[in-house]
This record gives sequence, C-alpha cells and structure tokens, in this order.
Amino acid sequence: MLPSPSLQAAHGQPVVESRHALEALLRLRQVSMHFQPIVSSTGREVFAYEALARGNAAGPLASPLTMFSAAREHGRLVELDSLCRERALEQWSTLGLTERLFINVSPDVLLDGAHSPGLTRRLLRRFGLRPHQVVIELTEQTPGLDSALMREAVSHYQSMGFAIALDDLGEGYASLKLWSSVQPDFVKIDRHFISGIHADPLKRRFVRSIIDIAHGSGSQVIAEGVEHEAEMECVRQLGADYLQGWLFAPAEADPLGQRAALDRHLRHLSRMLQQRPPPGRSIGSLARAVTPVQQDVTVDEVAQRLHAEQEVMSLAVVDEQQRPVGLIIRHRLLGLLSQRFGPELHARRMIHEVMQTSPLRVEADETLERVSAKVTGREGSDRDEDFIITRGGRYQGLGRTLDLLRIITELQVASAEEANPLTRLPGNGPIERQLLECVAGEGGGMGEGLGEDLRENSNARSAEWAAIYLDLDNFKPFNDRFGHAQGDRMLLALATVLRDALQEGDFLGHVGGDDFVMTLCMSEPHRALRLTALEQRLAGLQSAFQHAVVSLYPADVLAAGGFQGHDRFGTTRFFPLTRLSLVALHGLAGCETTRIAARWSELKSEAKARDSGRVIEACASPVR
Repeated sequence: MLPSPSLQAAHGQPVVESRHALEALLRLRQVSMHFQPIVSSTGREVFAYEALARGNAAGPLASPLTMFSAAREHGRLVELDSLCRERALEQWSTLGLTERLFINVSPDVLLDGAHSPGLTRRLLRRFGLRPHQVVIELTEQTPGLDSALMREAVSHYQSMGFAIALDDLGEGYASLKLWSSVQPDFVKIDRHFISGIHADPLKRRFVRSIIDIAHGSGSQVIAEGVEHEAEMECVRQLGADYLQGWLFAPAEADPLGQRAALDRHLRHLSRMLQQRPPPGRSIGSLARAVTPVQQDVTVDEVAQRLHAEQEVMSLAVVDEQQRPVGLIIRHRLLGLLSQRFGPELHARRMIHEVMQTSPLRVEADETLERVSAKVTGREGSDRDEDFIITRGGRYQGLGRTLDLLRIITELQVASAEEANPLTRLPGNGPIERQLLECVAGEGGGMGEGLGEDLRENSNARSAEWAAIYLDLDNFKPFNDRFGHAQGDRMLLALATVLRDALQEGDFLGHVGGDDFVMTLCMSEPHRALRLTALEQRLAGLQSAFQHAVVSLYPADVLAAGGFQGHDRFGTTRFFPLTRLSLVALHGLAGCETTRIAARWSELKSEAKARDSGRVIEACASPVR
C-alpha cells in the first residue's frame, strides 16, 4: 500500500520512521490516558469522564492525531485501538471514581476481522468494572462503512449493557447517516457548532434541531468544546443534557487529584450562572417520592415489589451514591417474566442487566417548559414513560408525563388569554408581573438557597435585571407604504429575532403594535462587566433585526437607504429604513414599575435621536 501524502505532509515524518515509531509504541505499550470531565447541563456535577489517548511525549507520535494516522496508514489500527481501550480501563479502575467512562472506538475497528470479539467484556472482568459504567464512543466516520453491519455490531454492545455515544455529530453526512443507523444513547455535537453559538443565530437553530431530533429518538445530547460561560448558557437554554470543554477542565492524567479543584470550579460557575426559577415553575415541584432500587438486587426482588405496590409504574435504579443508572418500567419487566421460561431465564439476573440504561433525567430546578420539550420530543411509547428527577445529580424522585402535561396545559391556557394575537407573546398582564418580580428579586437570586460554603462573595455575583423597552423607528410609514401584511411580517421577524436571543432567566413580551418589552438577566460577576455585556447584547439585537428584514424591502428602497412616505401630518418625505430602538434600565432594586414606565417614555425620543438607537441608564428611583 502506497503511503498517503497527507501523512508525510501533515506530520513531517517519513513513512519508514513513523512505522518504526509505531512498532516501538505498540511493543513498549507507550500509551497513557488523560481524562476530561463531562458535566451536567446545570454545571453543578460531573456526570462522566472521556478517556483520551496520549502517545510517548518524547517520540514522534506524541500527538493522538499523528499516532492514529500512522496506525491507520500501516494497518495497525486494531492493535492501537485495543491497547488504548485496555489502558483506559486499567487506569480508570485504579482511580476509584464512580462516574461513567467514555472510551473511544473507531467503527471500522468493530468490523475488522482482526478485532477480538468480547475484548471489552474480558477487560471489564479483569479490572473489576461493569458494562453500565462504560460508554462506547464511536469516533471515526470512515466512508463506506456497511450500515447494516455497523448496526449489528452496535446492537451487540448494547445487548451486553454498554451505552453507545456518537461523536462529532454534524461534522458531515457520514455522521448523520451513522446516527440514523445505530440509534445511540448519547450524541455529541461537534465543537464547531458550539464555538460562539451565543452570537450566531444560525448555529443556534442548527443545534436546536439536533437536540430536538436527539430527544425525539431517545438520545441524550452532549455539547463539546464549551469554552465560555455565554456558550454554556446558550446550549443549556437550547436543551443540551451534558457539557464538555475547557470551561470546566482540560483532559488530566490525574482526574482524582484534580477533582476537589474541579468541584470548587463547578460551584463557582453555579454561583455565577445559576438562578432559581420562579416558585412553582420548576420540575422539582412534580417529583414523586418513589423509593429507588439498588443496582445489585435481583429481577425477582424487584418483581415482588411491583406486585406489592400496584400504583408504582416505574422504579429508578441507583448506585451506592444514589446516582441514577437506569429505570425499570413495570409492564416491560413483568412482561419479560411472563414469557415462556421467563422466570427461569431472568429471575436470578441482576436488575442492572435488564434496566433501561438511558431514561430521561432532568435536574429539579429545570423549568417545566424545558422538561416538557424534552418529554414531548421523545417518540412512541417513550413519550408516556416516567422520567427521573435529580438534584445535584442524585436521585430526587420520579416525574410523570401526565402530571407535567396537565400543568403545562393550565399555564398555556392562562398565557393564551393574555397573549398578543399576532406574535403569541405575553401581553400587558404578564409583562407587569415580570417587572414586579424583577424589582422584588434583584440582588438575591444567585446567592439564595445555597449552602454556607457556596455563599462567599454571593453579593458580588448575584443576578441583576435590565428592563428593556423596544420599538421600531419609522414603522408606521413603512406599514402605510408597503401594506399591513408586510408590516405584520416585520413584527413577526422582530419577534423571532428577540426570541432567538433569549437566554435562561430572560423574558420577552409584546405590549402591542411595534412595542416590545424584555427583561434580561445579567449574571456577570461585576457591574462593569454586566453593563458591557448588556451593551453588546443590545447592539446584537439591532444588527440581527436589520439582517432579518432585508428581504421585506424592494431592491430600489435598499439601494436608496429608505423610501418616500407620509408623516403623521400627511406630508410626503423621505424615511430611512426601519430601525430597532431600545431603552434599557438597570439597577432596578427599589424602582417601582410606574417609574420604569415613566423613564422609558422620557428616554424613548433620546434613543431614536442617537446614532446607536439605544440608551442605557440606571433606573435611579428612591423607594417610597
């Protein structure tokens, strides 16, 4: 086989030298593993670690990319993959960490005739680990893989209790094709789509679509490459289940030694980024206190409990730290035992061998709306199953889909009664209540409800809200000139832009006409940073609106930068293109809602007169 030019050009190593280096690496087992944490979407707890291979630092194959390229080039990929798998499980067993372990496997290795069937299972027995602790992460999307054979290989792993993750989703057509073939337990969104997602509406729409499809097919979503707090907030809002990236920690050779520092860092992120949802609106309020079962009890013991507790439809399965590892569905377990020879075949098995390994898990402080989107996105009978509610990653209770949908329906009915008929956004009543809530809650939020060890400097990191009034310059002349249908399209375009910009804790309402109200949660640690971030967000809204409505203008109007129309006195004159103007008030503590409305009215003309189209001021209202 001729050497590929890419191996020589990309890495600068002659082929003979790379072959000798690879042979030495395999013979001397010069592969070590680093472990990078995968955290829950709340950023509060470590869910798993991914094992990442590193070559001999002193040799030419130190880089994982170089090492695996050489192995593929010289037909030694199966050997290298097996060595990495062994080293990952060996090192993991010595660490004593209880989280799940993601190990990388190339799909073409599973189909290679040189691959040793049962290798992973033998390694688990050797190192005292169990299949449900391990997630097989498929890392390479090699063109031309037989999808039927791939599906068969993955089903074999799943039947033994391993979960499957698909890496780099969205990187190309091959990854999407493999996703549809193997139905993985986890999908990892490629870091390209996460980088800068908070400032890129197209990336947000793409990622939202992936998450919706994943939840609908029973997969949980891991966002890779999270490096900034704004990215974390954005992907959390879009519904990602887990996060991975340098914002939390790089890959470490000694994750156990770094664990205390990591936990402190996650608590720090929680203080800055987490805010409590409004009372009664979190999913924790629907948790049913159903005692879970341990993973080492037998199927027969669980069946006896289900017979004794007829009202219980599901049981969570937990480990020694009360972390959920699976779910038992009543009708599925009893159906398994009712089959011919069912008791003989299954009664003595451990419950972790037959449990559902990837049930829907949600944190207790997630909003009802967000959990509803996850639940209704599931397909078929999965949509009606119970889901597990955790607090800080530990079992809290079970949630029932019927309870959730009933509450959501009640909220939707109440909201619809006060919603704007065009945009379906909350109207005056909800806006007034939201402003009252912001005024009453400012300065608390992020420091409240935390243990003493989490309260240090909480005043500096507590949430602050900005109340924003938004309207359109020259909207009436546009509406008169181009018609009400086109005017409605512009309002809907604005509503879409504003919705896409919402982050967790934000609110958007439509007063009427071209008047909108937003409240934005500013959680940066210092006032100067908050105001800078607010300025950037508002400028981003204006820019996004300008791009969103370009198609609503005729070409000649765009070229002229405006149009002829009638002002309110009936005089024909030139009007510039419609622009979004904003008045933002911060420092709402003690500021009455009537004062907020009055300041909006006073500053509205000033915002329209400015080149930037925006005014940002403190509310500055004394308490009366």
